[in-house]
Amino acid sequence: MGVAGKTESYQYIQMIDEETECVFDFETNGIKKGFRLPHQLAVVDINSDKIEVINNRIPSYELPNPTALKATTTEWSKLLKGPSLYEKIFQIRESIIQYDIIWAYNAKYDDEVLQEALVACGLPPFPHRTDDKTICDALAFISLAGKLYPEIIKTPEENQKLETVFNNNFKKDSSIRWHEADGDVEATKKLLLKIRDNIPDLWKQRRQMFSKFARYSLFSNKTKYFYYKHGSKTLSEMLPIREMDRDNYYTINLNTFYQNGGLTKRNLTTLKQGKKPKWLETPWLKTKYIMFNPEWFNIKGNYSNPSDEDLQTIISLIEENLPLEKKWDKKEDEFLEEQIFGFPPNIDRESWDLFHKSMTWEEKISIKFSEKNSKRWALRIIFDNCPELLDTSHYKRMLNHIKDRWLSNDPETPYITIPKALNEMDELGEKLELKLFNGYRDYLKDMKENL
Repeated sequence: MGVAGKTESYQYIQMIDEETECVFDFETNGIKKGFRLPHQLAVVDINSDKIEVINNRIPSYELPNPTALKATTTEWSKLLKGPSLYEKIFQIRESIIQYDIIWAYNAKYDDEVLQEALVACGLPPFPHRTDDKTICDALAFISLAGKLYPEIIKTPEENQKLETVFNNNFKKDSSIRWHEADGDVEATKKLLLKIRDNIPDLWKQRRQMFSKFARYSLFSNKTKYFYYKHGSKTLSEMLPIREMDRDNYYTINLNTFYQNGGLTKRNLTTLKQGKKPKWLETPWLKTKYIMFNPEWFNIKGNYSNPSDEDLQTIISLIEENLPLEKKWDKKEDEFLEEQIFGFPPNIDRESWDLFHKSMTWEEKISIKFSEKNSKRWALRIIFDNCPELLDTSHYKRMLNHIKDRWLSNDPETPYITIPKALNEMDELGEKLELKLFNGYRDYLKDMKENL
């Protein structure tokens, strides 16, 4: 495979590229789906020195997570101070969606944190998923740059943590505060600017690599494309051959196809049995991995397309034996925090709009909702921000909810309980407890006694 670079200057790209661009990063109180609400956000403008940092406390029905605190070297008491998440959510949302190109290092995680935070505040989860905005994963993009241009971007084979990748490309910078949102976005920005300034051809195509429209085009035109999985740093040549549905295409992984002898009798039998050979994949349009047209970079692939006869045979067997619509496993989410799709329900959209527009909590609490999850989220929001307005029954309902969760002895819960928090502090050690958790153990014991 060869990469032919061009000499186009960054100044030229800058003239034709007027899109606004940022890097954002959340620090969260956990990592489990639905239970990783943010307590800090940083957003840095790619093209200026502008940086915005927003801090909020965690909801009063949540406990600080010792393991998450260790990862961000944050004192536990800081998570209980300051404005609520609801009071900051509109600023959080606008600080991100004001940009056209939105970067994050391991974007899938931060994207989902944003979605979950919005729903926890009674807002639609996808304001950034619009036609004029593109979410880009800096981890995948920087990793691909290291794969294609190793003389410019140095990425380690295994550990692709931000701090490790940064230190492979720059002298150690003591000014960067690792695992704090502002430090992480500054480091990510510096890596991206290195690509912008030194690999203009790659930079020019950054939005195309993550754009759903570019991917639709590759699929629908059955264009051979390259598929980069940054976790394994593998670059595969892919040929879409048959639509499964709008978001999925049956695609031949040409690397695997030719490495396993092409279309064999065994493959034909597998297809006739309604199974996929190992070289037949169904990539998802919204995958976190990178898809790109090799012609964008004058990359010469190693594999030719199968013969027309073989392609027609494969397509016919797909149509006769394999599903032509993607079936997603339906899973009933156990917890309210995991139920984000379809929120807010249509029946309650006007009520939520009125809730958010109301200027006082007395006005907000008077608004009625129809759907169960809307009622549950509204109760939590009011309890977290103005609990004295709740009547006795609703207030008691929230206290019982907190008691059931905080006192649980189930070690498998996705949320933090008092026993889990105490056990985690024991495992993390006395030295760390004195630094980050001083007073937290007594706080938890007091909570346990008073619940």
